[in-house]
Amino acid sequence: MTQESPPVPLEHGDGPLTGYRVLDLADEKGQLCARLLAELGADVIKIEPPREGDPTRANGPFFKGEQGPNTSLYWWAMNAGKRSITLQLRLEAGREILRKLIASADIIVETRAPGESAALGLDYASVSAANPAAILVSITNFGQTGPYANWAATDIVASAMGGHMHLNGDDERGPVRTTAPQAFAQVNAQAATGAMVALYARAVNAGVGQHVDVSMQEAMANAMDHAQQTWDIRRVNTYGPGVGRQTAGVRSGRYLFETADGWITALAVGGLIGLRADAAIDWLAESGEARDLALPAWRQRLTAMEPLAAEERAYVEETLSAFCKPRKKEALVAEAQNRGLGWAPVFSPGEIVESRQLADREYWVRVAHDDIGESFIYPGAPYRLSETPWRQRGRAPHIGEHNEQVYSGLLGIDAAELRRLKLKMVV
Repeated sequence: MTQESPPVPLEHGDGPLTGYRVLDLADEKGQLCARLLAELGADVIKIEPPREGDPTRANGPFFKGEQGPNTSLYWWAMNAGKRSITLQLRLEAGREILRKLIASADIIVETRAPGESAALGLDYASVSAANPAAILVSITNFGQTGPYANWAATDIVASAMGGHMHLNGDDERGPVRTTAPQAFAQVNAQAATGAMVALYARAVNAGVGQHVDVSMQEAMANAMDHAQQTWDIRRVNTYGPGVGRQTAGVRSGRYLFETADGWITALAVGGLIGLRADAAIDWLAESGEARDLALPAWRQRLTAMEPLAAEERAYVEETLSAFCKPRKKEALVAEAQNRGLGWAPVFSPGEIVESRQLADREYWVRVAHDDIGESFIYPGAPYRLSETPWRQRGRAPHIGEHNEQVYSGLLGIDAAELRRLKLKMVV
């Protein structure tokens, strides 16, 4: 870092978690959790193995396709705004340093399988002994207990066993996983919530911390909306509807329609079925494309939402499909909104980055990577706090970039001892 380069991480003096410290010893199940806490002001220290660094530095894709410890776009996204130190926890000298770090921390985030943390000093008994006020957030595949507690899992496993895959896909293809890793995202967000609730509770619990047990399967189950209740009350399993809509496990009208440049989503067959049916029919009629739907009998049936036979529903859907196919989605949606119809464009990731709405709200933030002399667009605030704001904290750290800063500045280890620890591969 040159004298003109910004510090890593950037200062954040007015966040709700400013003044608190977080130790991040997590894999994919917890790195976003720690990043979210950093963006609220916490000092997050990412602890990595010496030399090769955290394994997720090898997660692709990579900047310019060049694999390296500092080019993983995944690493950039999940670890921006943190400090990095190296520490070998397989050595007793490393575990002794960890105990000192825990003594200065408020929250520790770890993702070892149940039973594996004790050997590293990361079980709650060890953490509490080092710092009774510390909050240990343990994020695992299935929780600390139960018959699946030690099962191996990735995002796709949790998506399958948490129920989400059953909600995606269609009869021809079967269940499918959402392309972005939703299980990792869900468990990280819920772990961050649990950490902050425990931090708040510490103030009313005589300053004593607690163990936050977070399960990736349970996080996915929590994000299932009303699907479990549909089974519990109606004994109906909600399943992947494809391009159709499903209400309480019953397949209803199509809601995805292809356009000249993508797709639009239009619930209740774009408004051709429902209380706003007349407005939708008038629109098609003005273009001469309403077919028989403009007749009074059809208007009455569609507005009153009378049950339709399969061939009748197909006729209505085909009418709207033919209307949408030659037109561009943004123009279609703009006119639909003017007519009071609940249509929306299906945005690709590129279109989200270029969204006028997000640009107007200044959602995207540009992050300088001083190490390579470039800057990139990052996602912005997930929420807006008027008095204690969210803040992006800068690029992700290099391996051990803050060793001297943490070990000397925080723990008081002198330069000679730090060199000795490095030679012994403790740091």
